[in-house]
Amino acid sequence: MPGLLRRCPCRCEGCEGAGWESCGLLPQGAERVRCGCCCRGLLLDNSLSFAERTGVRGLKKYVFREKEVDRETIASLTTLSNGFISVRGDPEFLETQQGMFVAGVYGYTPVFYRELVNIPRAHALYLEIEGVPLAPSDVTYTLDTREGSLEIDALLDSPLGLVEYSSKRFVHRRLQGLLGLKIRLRSLTASGKLCVKAPIELEFSNPSVPDGVRVKLYRVLRAESRGTSSVEVESNDGKYRLSIASTVSAPPGLELRDYTTRSQAGQVFCTDIGPGDTLDIERFASVAFTREETEKLLDVAKSTGFDALLTQHREEWGREWESMSLKVEGDEELSDALFFNTFHLLQVYNPNSEVFMLPARGLHGYGYRGHVFWDTEIYAFPFYLFFKPDAARKILEFRCCTLQAVLENARRNGYRGAQYPWESADDGFEATPRFVPLDPAGREGVRIFTGDLEHHITADVAYAVDLYYRYTGDKDFFSRCGLRMLVETARFWASRAEWDEDRRAYVIRNVIGPDEYHVGVDNNFYTNVMAKHNLELAVRYCREAQLDPELGKVLSELEVGESEVGMWYEIASKLLIPCSRDGLCEQFDGYFRLKDYKLPAGNVGEKGLPREILQEIQSTQLVKQADVVAGLFLLREKFPVSVHRANYEYYLPRTTHASSLSLPMYAAEAFYLGEFDEGYEMLKKAALADLRNVYGNAQDGFHVGSAGGVWMAILFGLLRIDDLGSWMQGSSRAFGRVRLFFSISIRGKRYSVSIA
Repeated sequence: MPGLLRRCPCRCEGCEGAGWESCGLLPQGAERVRCGCCCRGLLLDNSLSFAERTGVRGLKKYVFREKEVDRETIASLTTLSNGFISVRGDPEFLETQQGMFVAGVYGYTPVFYRELVNIPRAHALYLEIEGVPLAPSDVTYTLDTREGSLEIDALLDSPLGLVEYSSKRFVHRRLQGLLGLKIRLRSLTASGKLCVKAPIELEFSNPSVPDGVRVKLYRVLRAESRGTSSVEVESNDGKYRLSIASTVSAPPGLELRDYTTRSQAGQVFCTDIGPGDTLDIERFASVAFTREETEKLLDVAKSTGFDALLTQHREEWGREWESMSLKVEGDEELSDALFFNTFHLLQVYNPNSEVFMLPARGLHGYGYRGHVFWDTEIYAFPFYLFFKPDAARKILEFRCCTLQAVLENARRNGYRGAQYPWESADDGFEATPRFVPLDPAGREGVRIFTGDLEHHITADVAYAVDLYYRYTGDKDFFSRCGLRMLVETARFWASRAEWDEDRRAYVIRNVIGPDEYHVGVDNNFYTNVMAKHNLELAVRYCREAQLDPELGKVLSELEVGESEVGMWYEIASKLLIPCSRDGLCEQFDGYFRLKDYKLPAGNVGEKGLPREILQEIQSTQLVKQADVVAGLFLLREKFPVSVHRANYEYYLPRTTHASSLSLPMYAAEAFYLGEFDEGYEMLKKAALADLRNVYGNAQDGFHVGSAGGVWMAILFGLLRIDDLGSWMQGSSRAFGRVRLFFSISIRGKRYSVSIA
């Protein structure tokens, strides 16, 4: 026992004098022994370290215990994906309502239009002794970001004794659609007939509204088990067809029996066990668009074996981390958060796909129904631009391939050009529900206006097109897609803006800005400055294109003439930007006449607000998230520092940060203004959004925008990558004792960066 205690990574005083049980040691091998204080309270006690160093470039293992964190939250945080399939961290031995996700596979729903389909689960493993299911008494999850794997350890109880359970799973980084699982069962005190069932479970559905209502988004076309379990399903609209297959290895000498029921197609084997007996099992599952592909994947898996496949998978992740060269010194908690977030940002990208749909909650849960928002282009995009330029291009390829639908969106709403949907599913049409029912009959509900009025998303996409072209020089994409997107989005804004004779300016009425507390406002600052920028980009690139034969052809195809370009210039130059002489910018017309209310420093969220303020929040100057500050930071070179500072100081105490997108943007602006201590505190809170469950909804999926926004703040706020001639000027800007090291890519060249 003393030897085990000496290997405890925290070496806390409590361990030195405590016994095994009171210390909570988990005896799964020396290198994995941890004391309870290392595992305890990951989301509850900020004073505890929740990541274990692996000794490889600072990469970490993240340990979660069900005694302190609810299972649904853990399942979200321990999701594994390769950008094609996604598997939440639910234990394979427990029933769950969560199957798997396949990127880009959506089905029709009556309220939310289209959402990610919750498809059958193919990796379940159910255990019984003498017909009685084993029940977990303690479950520990270990997410290993070094190799992209999840280990689940548990004690399983039954009337006939205890069984120790240990499993490791991965979603193969290179073999698209393959999931591997290895299980070890060891009887501690149990005796009797143990049966192991390995089914593909057929009955999964998506949660809907009101609470408790569920909708199945696929139909089963075929389900059978003949040596291999195999299922074919089709999305409820007939757009997608998937093949799912699985297999399990029975120990030598045991008979593996196939079975098929209405809800399962699987295999089962049974054996007698007694105390000390050990059983090793390998299980593989595959998902593809054809049966031939799934069978081929399973053949490869069975012939290669779990260990060799895991080695391949680990090597792929090793190359990912080697490319980033990420290192954080001086703050272990920030280091934990950055590695955790970076892992999840990397794993949702599928390099084999032609497009990259990046939902606001990744492929980790039902949050926002798998829809794509502005989070992608404004907050997550910079991460991929500098660390994975191919992924950044494929984000824009998705916006390009849906352009015809986006043109139709504008036409339906009475505008010209391209109007990107506030919420996008797979087809590019508006996916925001207009009305969400609160009762089964639909008599009561909530009207949702964002899909009708939150138009800045169109300028946000154009912003990302420019960012990508400037930092990659990818003319192929620009001539094929980028210039078209800039032209059509400019046409939208030209038809959206109106001339106001009294103000002698163009105005944009009846919108919602990033601050969604205030609906149907006129001249929202963020919307107007981003629309102006969109128009200016189109003017500049169209005039440059006139000198380029290849790009000139694009202008001819789009019938862009000088008169239209001149009109864009006229609108952009006269579009109302509501800032006073002292530099303070009004968030929208009449904002300064609203009831003023200031929040205490460090406030995050709405929990501390008085009820009367919450009930009339739309009548106050409270802001949900960075709005004016967001517009200023994104277009920082267009405004003097005095304007940045005046608005940062005014809006910060009036912002609730109730959106996870707020803190990263304020942190970026703080860094830009040299407020490094304040920026650092906001950056750290943003980085911990999921690990600390800051917003209380981590169970719904990973906060892609917040995680990406942290990198945006580092890259553009702290490092100040603003143009190709001076991208390293900010490298000496530091906050406190923390040092950051990483590698980025600009126009095909790799640069090592240190912020120290």
